Amino acid sequence: MSDKIKVPKITDKTYYTLSQESYNRDRLDSKLKTGKPIQTDQKTYWFVEKIKRDHDTGLDAVVFSQGKKTEGGKWVKSDNPKNVVVAFAGTDPKSQFFQDVVDADGGNVVMGLDPKKKSQYIIEKDAKDTSKTIGKYNATPSQDAMLSTGKYKLITKTSQIGQADDLVREVKQKYKGTSTVISTTGHSLGGAEAEYSAVNNDICAVAFNNPSVVKLHAEEKQKEIRSGKYDSSVKAIVNPDDMTGSGWWDEYERHAGRTIYTKDPSTSRVERQIRLDPKYNGGIFGTVFNVAVDYIATTAMGMPDTHGLNKGNFTFDENGNVQNIEGDELVYDKNLKAMLPPEVASGSGAIKVTPEVAKQLAQKVNAMINDLRTMKREAENAYQEHDAEINDLKHDTYRQVGHGLYDKLTLEDVNNTLKNLAQSFDKKGNPLFYDVHAEKAYIASLQNTISDLEDISRHLAQIAKDFKSKDKMLANWLKL
Repeated sequence: MSDKIKVPKITDKTYYTLSQESYNRDRLDSKLKTGKPIQTDQKTYWFVEKIKRDHDTGLDAVVFSQGKKTEGGKWVKSDNPKNVVVAFAGTDPKSQFFQDVVDADGGNVVMGLDPKKKSQYIIEKDAKDTSKTIGKYNATPSQDAMLSTGKYKLITKTSQIGQADDLVREVKQKYKGTSTVISTTGHSLGGAEAEYSAVNNDICAVAFNNPSVVKLHAEEKQKEIRSGKYDSSVKAIVNPDDMTGSGWWDEYERHAGRTIYTKDPSTSRVERQIRLDPKYNGGIFGTVFNVAVDYIATTAMGMPDTHGLNKGNFTFDENGNVQNIEGDELVYDKNLKAMLPPEVASGSGAIKVTPEVAKQLAQKVNAMINDLRTMKREAENAYQEHDAEINDLKHDTYRQVGHGLYDKLTLEDVNNTLKNLAQSFDKKGNPLFYDVHAEKAYIASLQNTISDLEDISRHLAQIAKDFKSKDKMLANWLKL
């Protein structure tokens, strides 16, 4: 992780709650006006410092500062808050269809248009630049006529993703030289803005069901992303069934940092393969149509709701760590291609793994070892039982040779038939109805895996005993 990036002590659940709050415009306006804080589920209070909205571009952001508790138990706004979070609301197709769906989602996220590209807007001459404009300047005769009156002027704006980046830079500059830690969060398009601005400003971000916007960065920044520079500071928490967060067509190569799936993605990946297979959709045009229908149904209509910022897609343990939505103990780290405990997947700070987590990992590895040993024994027994059954069958047939229906059958006929049907033979030349080489390779692979896991388990146990000296090694091993 870059030394420049300060890591806040904020839980996944708190980011989730602040992301939810970013959608509640009336409540935010009221909190800003009255100066009253918002309480998150993690028993902390946050004050609305600033609201930034742009009706032309669709930017919808709020700056939260963490409150401070007085000796009398009252929560007050702090001049030097421990944390400041910039939260971005996601796509609003009802009131901002063209700004969010067409321009941002379609233009920037899908098409990869430069979010920093500037566009000109017409506005009344005496109006503030933050006021709602008349619209984009397209150099039409009627617009030029308006400008010629001297009552109107042109101003420039970037896309809302570019504006999000500018806002975060502004907030970071405000707290420069202080102990305040700046981070971002958001859901869907808001999560994309949170991730994009966090990478550009070297701060942390936790986003939910957000599309990947790696391609919007400059080539050099993309190289840094793919090298894992931001894996410890930027995190996308995604339901693998969600086409926005995991990829509307192919699965995303990656997000800017770590991607944590809220369940094992195996089933989701199989369903994706079926969804993209033309033979199941009446050809490529049918595939494109069905993908588009599925995307609209799940994201805009919630049928099924795999995208929403709700309990159906995101759940958390008692410590605020994101957990598996299917009730399993582990969540999936896409970068590591491994299932991990919630506290490891959500780890932050200088020490990424505690002795307790190391012990839990060792216990889980030992459980895997025991399961593999059972599989190995069952496999060995299955082959032995198979050999015994074939031997019994052969001798039963021998006893019937020359009698009744088998009066013309000879022992040689039996032996030749077994040889013809056999897939392999043992050392004594007895026929086997399985590939003996494949059997040996399978048993050997199980044993090799057991040996490797035993080594890992011993390392984890030692790390738990000698945590301080081994913590850095384990964090590097897990790429945290």
